[in-house]
Amino acid sequence: MEVVARDGYPEAKIGDLASRAGVSRATFYELFANKEACLLEAHRELADRMSDVIGRAVAHGESSRAAQSALSALVEFADREPLVFNFLMHEAMLAGSQALDERDRLMSRLEHTIERSWEQAPENAPVLDMSAKILLEGTVRLLGLRIRDGDAPRRQLSDLLAWFDSYTVSAGPPSWRELVPHPALLRPPHEDAEAPVLHRSLPKGRHRLGAEVVKSVQRERIVYATAEAIRVKGYANITVADIVAAAGLSRDVFYVHFHDKQEAIEGTVQFVFERLLATMAGAFFGSSGVWPEQVWEAGWAFARFLEGDPSLAHFLFVGTYAPPTRIKRVHDFMLAFTVFVESGNNNPPQTAQVSRTVSEAIVCSVLEAVTFHVRHDRVAELRGLIPNITYMVFAPFMGTDAACEFVESKVKAARD
Repeated sequence: MEVVARDGYPEAKIGDLASRAGVSRATFYELFANKEACLLEAHRELADRMSDVIGRAVAHGESSRAAQSALSALVEFADREPLVFNFLMHEAMLAGSQALDERDRLMSRLEHTIERSWEQAPENAPVLDMSAKILLEGTVRLLGLRIRDGDAPRRQLSDLLAWFDSYTVSAGPPSWRELVPHPALLRPPHEDAEAPVLHRSLPKGRHRLGAEVVKSVQRERIVYATAEAIRVKGYANITVADIVAAAGLSRDVFYVHFHDKQEAIEGTVQFVFERLLATMAGAFFGSSGVWPEQVWEAGWAFARFLEGDPSLAHFLFVGTYAPPTRIKRVHDFMLAFTVFVESGNNNPPQTAQVSRTVSEAIVCSVLEAVTFHVRHDRVAELRGLIPNITYMVFAPFMGTDAACEFVESKVKAARD
């Protein structure tokens, strides 16, 4: 854990692990097949520790407020043991599919702990009408950002508790705890996804296109090829040769635009995010309706953009997490989505002022949900999740009743 905290998982060396533990490399290999096996065992042990701490907090709290008890314990754990928290929640994102599966299992354990406690709540107790999993995952991503910025997790607790409380309903069964796509909103089998226009072709043979047009087309093809190469082989394994092969261009053309693989990845991040944000902004500000209508339209644009190309979706939400030196920049791009959420403070039918921390937590939750579906090849379900996601965005600003009424009207219109 200490070596990974110092160097990052991708750069951690087995020799350094053995040296820090005071054993030989030979002893290391007697115990573990490789670095990944060591990380997985460490993750399981530390996950048990976190799960036990949160389980005890939930067991000693009110059943109806199990999610809030889990949140408080999670924040306190992150504040008290930031290296463990970072190892479990952040470094696992960089360590391959098995580590991601371990992280998923930990989050599912916490979710089930909360749900079992909810089952014991009195029938007339207020209930939290939102998925515990999506709230916890948003919290985890936000706390990771705060820790890397040097901000103490405990300073976020009051805002995060208010965020959880904003989904409380006083009566009736919960409607939004299950993150299940609505069939009425899924793409019909005969409808093709709209592919983003990112990779044009040059005419064969001689042509009269200007030099700037040629360079623009070449750069777009390299960008798309970089995303595709990462989807197929992973960040750590791709080479410039893989990129130029996918682009159908020469190495000489590649080096006109980028100095190396890292610069191509960074350029691809900026290129694709700018277009995604422009697509969402066009839908958001192009809507003539009030803020909920704007968010709904931006959500549709977001889902259709990602549906149009699974390689780009994977690159944006899975592949770009890998380069440690670029994580901060990627998160900066992601948190640009916060502008769409925060507009709820200034537009009707806003009923409560929502803090910046809560707005960012909402965005983090949305991004976690999207990342999960992209990683499991379920991009086609994203448009079906728009009702769940927009309800999560609306409720802190509008209240649960108004948020539910708006979303249900949209789903009804889609069915009709």
